[in-house]
Amino acid sequence: MLNFLVPILKNPLSRLIVSKTIEKVSHHLEKEKIIRAREIEASKTVDVANIKASSSSFRDELLTIIISGILICTFLPITQPHMIKGFEIMRTAPTEFWWAVLICFSGSFGLSTLRNIKNGKKK
Repeated sequence: MLNFLVPILKNPLSRLIVSKTIEKVSHHLEKEKIIRAREIEASKTVDVANIKASSSSFRDELLTIIISGILICTFLPITQPHMIKGFEIMRTAPTEFWWAVLICFSGSFGLSTLRNIKNGKKK
């Protein structure tokens, strides 16, 4: 009944096609295994990196929220008189105060940025 397939299977060209197809499929499966193994390994290191990074992210987020709140309050008509008075008071603040503010912000944002740059060069 399937006797017409025997000459096709004995043909060297069809054997070559079948063997190349099998090689391609097995190569693809092996490649998928390697990719999955690397993804699993990367997820393990990412979890550890996220845990380490989360220790300082709260401080950064808090500073960002405070600065955003100040910026938003500057444009709200209800808070504008208070913001103007606050900015006038800040103009008279001593230089040491501004150095302290600069140290706080650079300590929070600057060091985390340097840490990211340093980690990026290691990869």
